[in-house]
Amino acid sequence: MMSLAAVIYDEGEPIDALFAQVRAALEARGQRVGGVTQTPCAETIYAVHIDSGRTFDLMQNLGACATGCRLDSGALAEVAGLLAQSLAQKPDLLLISRFGRVEAEGGGFVAEIGAAALAGQPTLIGVARKRADDWRAYAGEFACELPCDAAAVLAWRESLPQP
Repeated sequence: MMSLAAVIYDEGEPIDALFAQVRAALEARGQRVGGVTQTPCAETIYAVHIDSGRTFDLMQNLGACATGCRLDSGALAEVAGLLAQSLAQKPDLLLISRFGRVEAEGGGFVAEIGAAALAGQPTLIGVARKRADDWRAYAGEFACELPCDAAAVLAWRESLPQP
């Protein structure tokens, strides 16, 4: 079984709740979970670094008439640095909130995802169905795909050797 897995989810599926459920189940078994999750909010996107508990607003307020990309690249880079620290701690499972447009374009968490795959680190990533082709082009045969289902995710994690 591959140590890199993507949960391919449809719009409206509770990916963040799924990650919280998987994390709680593994921690209840005494396993360590690290990485980055998201907290949904109507106005912005908050990234939460599991290991430190720090929260980052990933969106900039560009003003009422702004039409450009609101993603705060500085905040994203800081979260990526913390994600690299999480990887160095070798948790039982590394969670990465999303593989999105920025990752598809070669930025965001791409370096950390690649490092995790290279290290054989059990890593779970959320991938929206609209980004599934981008994910497949990036990960190729080095990752498996899972449904948005806690039992399936936990079964995948159980099938892997403990780090």
